[in-house]
Amino acid sequence: MRCRLAPLAAISLFALCVSAMADDSTPRVGPDSHQPVPRFVSLKTEGANGRHGPGLEHKVDWIYERTGLPLMVTAESGRWRRVRDPDGADVWMFAANLDERRTGYVKSAGDVPLRDAPSANSRIVAYLATGVIGGLTGCDGAWRRLAVGGRVGWVPKEAIWGADQTCAAS
Repeated sequence: MRCRLAPLAAISLFALCVSAMADDSTPRVGPDSHQPVPRFVSLKTEGANGRHGPGLEHKVDWIYERTGLPLMVTAESGRWRRVRDPDGADVWMFAANLDERRTGYVKSAGDVPLRDAPSANSRIVAYLATGVIGGLTGCDGAWRRLAVGGRVGWVPKEAIWGADQTCAAS
């Protein structure tokens, strides 16, 4: 009997290792929200604490002040969400501080043209500086529709952090 269990144990261990090496960007369903993980959300409240772990007993690593800041949910633990910010910091945040509204953060160095149509040849309606945050309101291929300060236009998705996943207008 012992000889038969060894191959089974080896196969189980192999399967466990393969699943652990799976690409972290592969969407899965969060155990608590029942929504896709990873996914983008935005910061709902000023002064939200980004903690080292999922709970009030963990130290505060960052205090987030920019409402609307896009964040990527990468894990869930009860009412806590591990999020990644545009600078790449990973922290845990209380879920009530997060909004399902999608936003984008201009990450390109230099000004990014906001265009009136999803085409590099369309008219420029404004220039967006690095760090500008706007509401994601639509998609067209590699273009994202962004609403910023009363202006609405299109920018290439690679110019925006928070627009990497399939876009659903919010």
